[in-house]
Amino acid sequence: MARPTLISLAKELGVSRQTVSNVINAPHLVKPTTRERVREHIERSGYRPSAAARALRTNRTKIVGMRMSPVLDGINGSVMDRYLHAATEALEERGYHPVLVTASGEQEELAALTGLFETGLIDAAMLAYTTPLDSRPAELRRIGMPFVAFGRPWGELDAPHPWVDIDNTTGVEEGTRLLRERGHTRIGFIGSSDFSMIDRDRRLGWLRGMEGVDENLEELDMCVPEGIEHGFRAMRVLRDRGVTAAACGTDSLALGALSVLYESPVEGFAPAESIVGFDDSPVAAALGFSSVVQPVEQVAPLLVSQLISELEDDVQPCERRVVLPSVLRARLGPGLPVRLRS
Repeated sequence: MARPTLISLAKELGVSRQTVSNVINAPHLVKPTTRERVREHIERSGYRPSAAARALRTNRTKIVGMRMSPVLDGINGSVMDRYLHAATEALEERGYHPVLVTASGEQEELAALTGLFETGLIDAAMLAYTTPLDSRPAELRRIGMPFVAFGRPWGELDAPHPWVDIDNTTGVEEGTRLLRERGHTRIGFIGSSDFSMIDRDRRLGWLRGMEGVDENLEELDMCVPEGIEHGFRAMRVLRDRGVTAAACGTDSLALGALSVLYESPVEGFAPAESIVGFDDSPVAAALGFSSVVQPVEQVAPLLVSQLISELEDDVQPCERRVVLPSVLRARLGPGLPVRLRS
Protein backbone atom coordinates (compact mmCIF):
# COMPACT_ATOMS: atom_id res chain seq x y z
CA MET A 1 0.00 0.00 0.00
CA ALA A 2 1.37 3.40 -0.99
CA ARG A 3 2.43 5.76 1.75
CA PRO A 4 -0.06 8.66 2.11
CA THR A 5 1.08 12.10 0.98
CA LEU A 6 -0.33 15.62 1.25
CA ILE A 7 -1.59 15.33 -2.34
CA SER A 8 -3.29 11.95 -1.82
CA LEU A 9 -4.90 13.16 1.42
CA ALA A 10 -6.17 16.32 -0.28
CA LYS A 11 -7.74 14.28 -3.12
CA GLU A 12 -9.44 11.90 -0.70
CA LEU A 13 -10.85 14.80 1.34
CA GLY A 14 -11.78 17.01 -1.61
CA VAL A 15 -9.73 19.93 -0.31
CA SER A 16 -6.57 21.67 -1.48
CA ARG A 17 -3.08 20.46 -0.65
CA GLN A 18 -2.52 23.80 1.13
CA THR A 19 -5.49 23.17 3.43
CA VAL A 20 -4.02 19.84 4.58
CA SER A 21 -0.64 21.52 5.07
CA ASN A 22 -2.24 24.31 7.12
CA VAL A 23 -4.01 21.83 9.39
CA ILE A 24 -0.62 20.29 10.19
CA ASN A 25 1.51 23.43 10.38
CA ALA A 26 -0.83 26.39 10.93
CA PRO A 27 -4.19 25.05 12.21
CA HIS A 28 -5.42 28.51 13.24
CA LEU A 29 -5.78 29.35 9.52
CA VAL A 30 -8.39 26.61 8.93
CA LYS A 31 -12.09 26.68 9.89
CA PRO A 32 -12.76 24.45 12.95
CA THR A 33 -15.11 22.05 11.13
CA THR A 34 -12.68 21.53 8.26
CA ARG A 35 -9.73 21.29 10.63
CA GLU A 36 -11.34 18.47 12.64
CA ARG A 37 -12.39 16.55 9.50
CA VAL A 38 -8.88 16.74 8.06
CA ARG A 39 -7.23 15.79 11.38
CA GLU A 40 -9.45 12.71 11.76
CA HIS A 41 -8.61 11.59 8.23
CA ILE A 42 -4.87 12.15 8.79
CA GLU A 43 -4.97 10.00 11.96
CA ARG A 44 -6.83 7.17 10.17
CA SER A 45 -4.43 7.25 7.23
CA GLY A 46 -1.28 6.93 9.32
CA TYR A 47 0.31 9.87 7.51
CA ARG A 48 3.64 11.10 8.93
CA PRO A 49 5.09 14.42 7.75
CA SER A 50 8.51 14.22 6.09
CA ALA A 51 11.19 15.54 8.45
CA ALA A 52 13.41 16.42 5.49
CA ALA A 53 10.66 18.38 3.75
CA ARG A 54 9.77 20.19 6.98
CA ALA A 55 13.42 21.14 7.51
CA LEU A 56 13.61 22.61 4.02
CA ARG A 57 10.35 24.52 4.50
CA THR A 58 11.00 25.87 8.00
CA ASN A 59 14.81 26.02 7.90
CA ARG A 60 14.75 23.97 11.14
CA THR A 61 15.75 20.38 11.76
CA LYS A 62 14.32 20.03 15.30
CA ILE A 63 17.59 18.30 16.21
CA VAL A 64 19.67 19.31 19.24
CA GLY A 65 23.37 18.61 19.77
CA MET A 66 24.63 17.21 23.10
CA ARG A 67 28.03 15.98 24.24
CA MET A 68 28.52 12.46 25.56
CA SER A 69 31.57 12.10 27.79
CA PRO A 70 33.29 8.83 28.71
CA VAL A 71 32.92 7.21 32.14
CA LEU A 72 36.37 7.52 33.68
CA ASP A 73 36.40 4.92 36.45
CA GLY A 74 33.15 2.99 36.17
CA ILE A 75 31.52 5.24 38.78
CA ASN A 76 31.70 8.86 37.65
CA GLY A 77 29.47 9.41 34.66
CA SER A 78 26.37 7.65 35.93
CA VAL A 79 24.72 11.02 36.59
CA MET A 80 25.31 12.15 33.02
CA ASP A 81 23.96 8.85 31.71
CA ARG A 82 20.74 9.54 33.59
CA TYR A 83 20.75 13.11 32.33
CA LEU A 84 21.18 12.12 28.66
CA HIS A 85 18.34 9.60 28.97
CA ALA A 86 16.04 12.16 30.63
CA ALA A 87 16.98 14.86 28.09
CA THR A 88 16.27 12.51 25.18
CA GLU A 89 12.84 11.68 26.60
CA ALA A 90 12.03 15.36 27.21
CA LEU A 91 13.14 16.36 23.70
CA GLU A 92 11.15 13.62 22.00
CA GLU A 93 8.01 14.51 23.97
CA ARG A 94 8.27 17.98 22.40
CA GLY A 95 8.95 16.73 18.87
CA TYR A 96 12.73 17.23 18.95
CA HIS A 97 15.56 14.71 18.76
CA PRO A 98 19.15 14.64 20.07
CA VAL A 99 22.36 14.01 18.21
CA LEU A 100 25.28 13.00 20.45
CA VAL A 101 28.86 14.09 19.90
CA THR A 102 31.90 12.65 21.64
CA ALA A 103 34.64 15.02 22.74
CA SER A 104 37.55 14.91 25.15
CA GLY A 105 37.36 18.62 25.99
CA GLU A 106 35.61 21.95 25.43
CA GLN A 107 37.41 22.90 22.22
CA GLU A 108 36.72 19.55 20.59
CA GLU A 109 33.06 19.82 21.61
CA LEU A 110 32.86 23.36 20.23
CA ALA A 111 34.31 22.24 16.92
CA ALA A 112 31.81 19.38 16.63
CA LEU A 113 28.76 21.51 17.54
CA THR A 114 29.84 24.41 15.34
CA GLY A 115 30.30 22.11 12.36
CA LEU A 116 26.84 20.61 12.81
CA PHE A 117 25.20 24.01 13.24
CA GLU A 118 26.91 25.72 10.32
CA THR A 119 25.99 22.88 7.96
CA GLY A 120 22.35 23.04 9.08
CA LEU A 121 22.27 19.65 10.79
CA ILE A 122 21.24 20.92 14.24
CA ASP A 123 19.15 23.86 15.46
CA ALA A 124 20.66 24.27 18.91
CA ALA A 125 22.78 22.72 21.65
CA MET A 126 22.45 21.61 25.27
CA LEU A 127 25.71 22.15 27.15
CA ALA A 128 26.81 20.46 30.38
CA TYR A 129 29.88 20.36 32.62
CA THR A 130 30.17 24.16 32.90
CA THR A 131 33.40 25.54 34.41
CA PRO A 132 34.62 28.96 35.66
CA LEU A 133 36.69 29.56 32.50
CA ASP A 134 34.19 27.98 30.11
CA SER A 135 34.69 29.35 26.58
CA ARG A 136 31.68 27.58 25.05
CA PRO A 137 28.86 30.02 25.90
CA ALA A 138 30.61 33.06 24.43
CA GLU A 139 31.60 31.14 21.29
CA LEU A 140 28.10 29.78 20.68
CA ARG A 141 26.66 33.26 21.16
CA ARG A 142 29.20 34.58 18.65
CA ILE A 143 28.04 32.21 15.91
CA GLY A 144 24.36 32.71 16.80
CA MET A 145 23.60 29.18 17.97
CA PRO A 146 20.73 28.92 20.49
CA PHE A 147 21.69 26.89 23.55
CA VAL A 148 21.00 26.14 27.21
CA ALA A 149 23.36 24.83 29.89
CA PHE A 150 23.20 22.25 32.66
CA GLY A 151 25.37 24.16 35.11
CA ARG A 152 25.55 27.82 36.06
CA PRO A 153 27.82 30.23 34.16
CA TRP A 154 30.42 30.41 36.94
CA GLY A 155 32.44 33.16 35.32
CA GLU A 156 29.51 35.41 34.29
CA LEU A 157 26.48 35.10 36.54
CA ASP A 158 24.61 37.69 34.46
CA ALA A 159 25.09 35.65 31.27
CA PRO A 160 22.12 35.96 28.90
CA HIS A 161 21.68 32.26 28.10
CA PRO A 162 19.23 30.06 30.07
CA TRP A 163 20.61 27.52 32.54
CA VAL A 164 19.63 25.03 35.24
CA ASP A 165 21.96 23.94 38.03
CA ILE A 166 22.03 21.86 41.22
CA ASP A 167 22.63 23.26 44.69
CA ASN A 168 25.70 21.30 45.75
CA THR A 169 25.47 22.38 49.40
CA THR A 170 22.13 21.19 50.76
CA GLY A 171 22.57 17.45 50.33
CA VAL A 172 26.08 17.41 51.83
CA GLU A 173 24.87 19.36 54.86
CA GLU A 174 22.09 16.79 55.34
CA GLY A 175 24.59 13.96 54.95
CA THR A 176 26.93 15.44 57.56
CA ARG A 177 24.05 15.89 59.99
CA LEU A 178 23.04 12.28 59.38
CA LEU A 179 26.53 11.12 60.40
CA ARG A 180 26.24 13.24 63.55
CA GLU A 181 22.85 11.68 64.33
CA ARG A 182 24.50 8.28 64.09
CA GLY A 183 26.94 9.29 66.83
CA HIS A 184 30.00 10.54 64.96
CA THR A 185 31.73 13.75 66.06
CA ARG A 186 35.06 13.66 64.20
CA ILE A 187 33.67 13.75 60.67
CA GLY A 188 36.09 14.50 57.86
CA PHE A 189 35.50 15.93 54.40
CA ILE A 190 37.22 14.54 51.31
CA GLY A 191 36.74 16.82 48.33
CA SER A 192 37.96 16.69 44.75
CA SER A 193 40.47 19.28 43.57
CA ASP A 194 39.37 18.45 39.99
CA PHE A 195 36.01 20.22 40.49
CA SER A 196 37.14 23.35 42.32
CA MET A 197 33.99 25.52 42.26
CA ILE A 198 31.62 22.60 42.76
CA ASP A 199 33.87 21.20 45.50
CA ARG A 200 33.78 24.57 47.26
CA ASP A 201 29.98 24.37 47.54
CA ARG A 202 30.06 20.75 48.72
CA ARG A 203 32.68 21.63 51.34
CA LEU A 204 30.40 24.45 52.50
CA GLY A 205 27.66 21.86 53.07
CA TRP A 206 30.02 19.88 55.32
CA LEU A 207 30.98 23.02 57.25
CA ARG A 208 27.32 23.87 57.80
CA GLY A 209 26.62 20.33 58.92
CA MET A 210 29.50 20.57 61.43
CA GLU A 211 28.28 23.79 63.04
CA GLY A 212 28.48 23.51 66.82
CA VAL A 213 31.03 20.67 66.77
CA ASP A 214 34.05 21.51 68.92
CA GLU A 215 36.77 20.24 66.57
CA ASN A 216 39.66 21.70 64.58
CA LEU A 217 37.96 21.42 61.19
CA GLU A 218 41.08 22.30 59.21
CA GLU A 219 42.74 19.01 60.10
CA LEU A 220 39.57 17.12 59.12
CA ASP A 221 39.45 18.66 55.62
CA MET A 222 41.17 16.91 52.69
CA CYS A 223 41.33 18.18 49.10
CA VAL A 224 42.67 15.55 46.70
CA PRO A 225 42.50 14.63 43.00
CA GLU A 226 39.41 12.73 41.91
CA GLY A 227 39.47 8.92 42.08
CA ILE A 228 39.07 5.88 44.30
CA GLU A 229 42.78 5.61 45.15
CA HIS A 230 42.94 9.25 46.26
CA GLY A 231 39.88 8.77 48.47
CA PHE A 232 41.58 5.75 50.03
CA ARG A 233 44.78 7.66 50.79
CA ALA A 234 42.91 10.67 52.18
CA MET A 235 40.82 8.52 54.52
CA ARG A 236 43.93 6.77 55.80
CA VAL A 237 45.34 10.17 56.81
CA LEU A 238 42.04 11.11 58.43
CA ARG A 239 41.85 7.82 60.36
CA ASP A 240 45.30 8.55 61.78
CA ARG A 241 43.82 11.85 62.98
CA GLY A 242 40.98 10.09 64.78
CA VAL A 243 38.26 10.60 62.15
CA THR A 244 35.48 8.01 62.35
CA ALA A 245 33.31 9.10 59.40
CA ALA A 246 33.53 11.19 56.22
CA ALA A 247 31.39 13.20 53.85
CA CYS A 248 32.87 12.93 50.34
CA GLY A 249 32.56 15.12 47.27
CA THR A 250 32.03 12.16 44.90
CA ASP A 251 31.11 8.49 45.12
CA SER A 252 34.57 7.55 43.80
CA LEU A 253 36.20 9.26 46.78
CA ALA A 254 33.58 7.71 49.05
CA LEU A 255 34.38 4.20 47.78
CA GLY A 256 38.06 4.74 48.56
CA ALA A 257 37.22 6.04 52.04
CA LEU A 258 34.88 3.12 52.68
CA SER A 259 37.68 0.67 51.88
CA VAL A 260 39.77 2.19 54.69
CA LEU A 261 36.95 1.72 57.19
CA TYR A 262 36.72 -1.96 56.27
CA GLU A 263 40.49 -2.20 56.68
CA SER A 264 40.57 -0.12 59.88
CA PRO A 265 37.07 -0.37 61.42
CA VAL A 266 35.73 1.98 64.05
CA GLU A 267 34.33 0.17 67.07
CA GLY A 268 30.57 0.52 67.29
CA PHE A 269 30.11 1.81 63.74
CA ALA A 270 29.40 -0.13 60.53
CA PRO A 271 31.61 1.09 57.65
CA ALA A 272 28.73 1.74 55.25
CA GLU A 273 26.92 3.80 57.90
CA SER A 274 29.97 6.04 58.33
CA ILE A 275 30.36 7.37 54.76
CA VAL A 276 28.34 9.81 52.66
CA GLY A 277 29.08 10.17 48.96
CA PHE A 278 27.76 12.38 46.17
CA ASP A 279 25.89 11.39 42.96
CA ASP A 280 24.15 8.25 44.28
CA SER A 281 25.83 5.94 41.77
CA PRO A 282 24.97 2.23 41.42
CA VAL A 283 28.08 1.56 43.54
CA ALA A 284 26.59 3.52 46.45
CA ALA A 285 23.38 1.50 46.19
CA ALA A 286 25.23 -1.82 45.96
CA LEU A 287 27.53 -1.14 48.93
CA GLY A 288 24.84 0.53 51.00
CA PHE A 289 26.39 3.89 51.82
CA SER A 290 24.38 7.12 51.80
CA SER A 291 24.87 9.49 48.89
CA VAL A 292 23.55 12.80 47.58
CA VAL A 293 21.19 12.72 44.59
CA GLN A 294 21.31 15.23 41.75
CA PRO A 295 17.71 15.47 40.45
CA VAL A 296 18.66 15.31 36.75
CA GLU A 297 15.24 13.91 35.86
CA GLN A 298 13.90 17.36 36.83
CA VAL A 299 16.78 19.24 35.22
CA ALA A 300 16.33 17.84 31.72
CA PRO A 301 12.66 18.84 31.14
CA LEU A 302 13.39 22.35 32.45
CA LEU A 303 16.31 22.74 30.05
CA VAL A 304 14.25 21.45 27.13
CA SER A 305 11.45 23.91 27.94
CA GLN A 306 14.00 26.73 28.09
CA LEU A 307 15.48 25.70 24.76
CA ILE A 308 12.16 25.44 22.95
CA SER A 309 11.20 28.82 24.37
CA GLU A 310 14.36 30.16 22.71
CA LEU A 311 13.59 28.45 19.38
CA GLU A 312 9.83 28.93 19.04
CA ASP A 313 8.35 32.40 19.29
CA ASP A 314 4.86 31.20 20.23
CA VAL A 315 5.98 29.15 23.24
CA GLN A 316 5.39 30.65 26.68
CA PRO A 317 8.65 32.02 28.16
CA CYS A 318 10.31 29.98 30.92
CA GLU A 319 12.32 30.95 33.97
CA ARG A 320 15.83 31.37 32.61
CA ARG A 321 17.92 30.71 35.74
CA VAL A 322 16.95 27.77 37.93
CA VAL A 323 18.77 26.16 40.89
CA LEU A 324 17.35 22.87 42.18
CA PRO A 325 18.24 21.43 45.61
CA SER A 326 20.29 18.26 45.96
CA VAL A 327 18.76 15.57 48.17
CA LEU A 328 20.36 13.02 50.48
CA ARG A 329 19.52 9.36 49.94
CA ALA A 330 20.15 7.86 53.36
CA ARG A 331 21.04 4.17 53.61
CA LEU A 332 21.55 1.86 56.56
CA GLY A 333 23.89 -0.61 54.86
CA PRO A 334 23.85 -3.12 51.97
CA GLY A 335 20.34 -4.23 51.10
CA LEU A 336 18.76 -2.24 53.93
CA PRO A 337 16.08 0.50 53.79
CA VAL A 338 16.55 3.76 51.95
CA ARG A 339 15.04 7.14 52.75
CA LEU A 340 15.25 10.55 51.11
CA ARG A 341 15.99 13.58 53.25
CA SER A 342 15.28 16.97 51.70
